[in-house]
Amino acid sequence: MNQSHTTPPEASGPERRRRAQGARADALQAELAKTDPGLANFADGFIFGDVWGRPGLTFEERMMVAITALAATGHPTQLKNYLHGALQDGTPASKLHEIFVMLTVYCGFPTALDGMILWQQVLDSARRQGIHIDLDERDTE
Repeated sequence: MNQSHTTPPEASGPERRRRAQGARADALQAELAKTDPGLANFADGFIFGDVWGRPGLTFEERMMVAITALAATGHPTQLKNYLHGALQDGTPASKLHEIFVMLTVYCGFPTALDGMILWQQVLDSARRQGIHIDLDERDTE
């Protein structure tokens, strides 16, 4: 599923949501709709339509911001979904790993370690699904 990291401006909210949340996106959306159909529409229309559809950041950059915010604010369920989505979309695991290293500085060790534990679970699951993970592909920026 390794797609380009720029989402065409004509992409719809549901397309962006599926890309961000990965293979389980439709099941997650169905669960949300069972809870409250208005929230499901809000996710597709406002969150992934209006906000994620704005110019200025690439899809990958938006994913990095979302993952960082979810990790920093302690939302493991959503964080796990986005980490899976990012890997399935082709975001290098090494970039995602660095988010948790940076969190040690800006959010403290407990937050970073909680994120690292969940990240390891996602990596293990991705490997079982046959997704190649290479944490040695480090950017040199």
